[in-house]
Amino acid sequence: MRLRKNFLFSLVIATLRDDGDLESCLASMADLKDSPSFEIIVVDQNEDAHLVNVVNRFKNQLDIVHIRVDFIGASRARNVGAHAARGQWLGFPDDDCLFFPDTLLEVDRLACDTSLQVITGQTVDESGAPNVLRWKADKTAFDRWNMFGCLTEATLFIRRDIFLQVKGFDEFFGPGAAFPAAEGMDLMNRLYTEFGSVGTCYSPRIRMRHPTKIPPWNRWAVKRFYEYARGDGGLIAKSLQAHILYWGGRTMVSAILQMLTLQGWRSAAFAARLAGLFQGFISGIFAFRLKRKRR
Repeated sequence: MRLRKNFLFSLVIATLRDDGDLESCLASMADLKDSPSFEIIVVDQNEDAHLVNVVNRFKNQLDIVHIRVDFIGASRARNVGAHAARGQWLGFPDDDCLFFPDTLLEVDRLACDTSLQVITGQTVDESGAPNVLRWKADKTAFDRWNMFGCLTEATLFIRRDIFLQVKGFDEFFGPGAAFPAAEGMDLMNRLYTEFGSVGTCYSPRIRMRHPTKIPPWNRWAVKRFYEYARGDGGLIAKSLQAHILYWGGRTMVSAILQMLTLQGWRSAAFAARLAGLFQGFISGIFAFRLKRKRR
C-alpha cells in the first residue's frame, strides 16, 4: 500500500484553453529548490488531452496530480482540487503566473504564526511593478473594510480546513460561472460572516508574476471590464452588507469619473464596468434573493 504523503502547501491550478502558460508556470515551480514541501494539482477543463504531455514532463521534478474534468468553471475546478489536496495550506495560482524563488518561503515564514488562517500577497509585472490591483504598500492584517486592496485569487493562501468548512468557493462566481469574477472576495466575506473574525495577513513581500493584460485599451479590454464587473455586481446583490455596499459605491464613483475623461477605449471600458455592475446586481438579486424567497 502506498502511504499518503503530507505537504505544507497544495497549489491548485484550474486551467482551460492553455496556450503554453501552464508549462512556464510549472517550470517556475520546479525552480523552487529551497521551498517548503508542496504539491501541485492541475485541474484540466480542456476537452482534449493536450496538457497530458506538459504535465508528464514535470512528473520527475514535482509532486503533481493531473485531474481532468468534464465541466468549465474555475471555482468548481478549484473546489475539486481542494478536496483532492493533501496540504495544510491551499493556494490557487493562475496558470499564467510565475513564482519567484522566495514566494513560498515568504508564505511559510508567515504561516508559522498559528493565529493566521489567510495569507495574501501581490502580483507584479515583468519589471517587478505591482499590477492587476491597487495593492496596499505595507504589510497589514486586513478586515472586511480594507480587504479589497489585499486580495486576488492568484495570491491567496488559506488553511485547507477553514476553506472546507465554508465549502470552498461559491461556484456561482469566477471564470466560466454566471458571475465571472469576485470569487475570492465572496470567499473572504463568507469567512468573516461564518467566523466573525479571521486571522489574516497581506504582505507585499509575497510576489507572483502575472502578465499585465490591460492596457492596451481596446475592444477586448471593454469586454473584460464588463464581465468582471458582472461578478462584482453579483457579489453586491448577494451580500448587501455595509462594507460591500461601500466598496460597490466607491467602484461606481470611480468608474463614472474615469468614463467622463472621454479617453476613447479607456472611457468605454469604465462605461462597460458601470453597465456590468448594474447587470450583475440585477441578475444577483434574482439569483440570490428572489429565488431564495420562493423556496
